Amino acid sequence: MNNIDTTIEKLKASPLFYLFLSSRELFHSNFWFWLSTLNKIETAKLFSDKSITNDITFKREHNQSNGEFKASVDLYVEDKIVIENKVKDFPTSSQLERIKQSFGKSDIDFVLTTLFWTNDLSFEGWIVKTYRTISESIEPSKFTNDPYYQNLISDYKQFTFNLSELSEQLEIRQEYDFAISLNKVLYGKLNEIKLWEGYQKLRASHLLIHFSKSNTHNVSTAYSINNQKATIDFVIDLQDGYKLGVQIEDIQYRKFVIGKKAGKFAENLIGNNLFLNNTFSGRGKKPYLNYGDSFKYQYEKIERLTFNDLFEKINNDIQNIIDEIDNIRGQIPSS
Repeated sequence: MNNIDTTIEKLKASPLFYLFLSSRELFHSNFWFWLSTLNKIETAKLFSDKSITNDITFKREHNQSNGEFKASVDLYVEDKIVIENKVKDFPTSSQLERIKQSFGKSDIDFVLTTLFWTNDLSFEGWIVKTYRTISESIEPSKFTNDPYYQNLISDYKQFTFNLSELSEQLEIRQEYDFAISLNKVLYGKLNEIKLWEGYQKLRASHLLIHFSKSNTHNVSTAYSINNQKATIDFVIDLQDGYKLGVQIEDIQYRKFVIGKKAGKFAENLIGNNLFLNNTFSGRGKKPYLNYGDSFKYQYEKIERLTFNDLFEKINNDIQNIIDEIDNIRGQIPSS
């Protein structure tokens, strides 16, 4: 933690850090585009080894379509390099594949620039450039002779290096170990510099990428951030807007139901000993808790778990749903 403290102080000393906080990914993409206005070839070299001449065109927030495939990318060197920039989370393979399909060309370099990285990930057909690699490649004097611009580029180079140094100190393990309740000290440090929610998005997206490899029942998955906590959903659609599944938030492992008459649905399931626990007692000794009228849930507490153990637990609960799916559908209230 002492190393993290030192790196955070370095970041806070830079005015660029406070500009970065206003728009994480756009800040870097815009800076790279500005570099291209100074020197197109040197900017392109930050991302690709492709042979480049000075007649290239850089585009920001480029929209591309090819038949049914449509995508928007952060930075595009026309007909040469596609750059997708990620600061707060990891992309999914399907997102990156959609980008590739939208261009429909095999001679383009597809580059993923990312603040965070872990070697347990790979994305076929994509070149990965970490922020550390980009920082180390920047040589201010190659972009301009203007002393002010050189100093600004030098500041950006150092700031990006410090940012990447922080990211490397936040170990990304194949474990559910990133809940606030399990990381109160780290939460305090990252929240001070407004990076805790980004860290939650990063870790939740990493978890779901790995779950996709063991998603034996092809359930729908998603994550969101609620009250600075990653909320991760594993959902089965039933019928008529009714759903059920597993949700993880902080140290709560939840079983939930969703629907217009979610309360009655939950009661029917409990009464028939299906999916929900008939011994659960929540606030006021209620048999379930709720968010609004359409979301009811029960929970048990969990601690640090490896991905393998967590995914086994989730898949077992999903399997129990599949085994009783007809009986569960039979408990959906009539409209």
